[in-house]
Amino acid sequence: MLDEEEYAEIWALMRTGMESVKSYRVENRATLESVPLRELYAPMLARYEAMTGYKETNPNAVIHHRLSFYGPPCKSCGKPLRTPKAKICGSCMAPRGLKTN
Repeated sequence: MLDEEEYAEIWALMRTGMESVKSYRVENRATLESVPLRELYAPMLARYEAMTGYKETNPNAVIHHRLSFYGPPCKSCGKPLRTPKAKICGSCMAPRGLKTN
């Protein structure tokens, strides 16, 4: 998961990748399916791996790893709540703030 500072860096690289995709499509008259996404997003994916130690291959998956998208850890199972406002844990269904074990 990325904190806000890390996410800002990744998001800047993501925007650069998106611009590269647009340019590639215009220059090559390419469909989205024919764009070498891993190549164009390689700087973002490499930085994400350097930050987290995890080798992600899907550029879109990376943008969902923002810590502020999720709530605090469940007091019962320890997994992050699915949103900051979640009232129950999506994994173990324990009410927020209730320790069951």
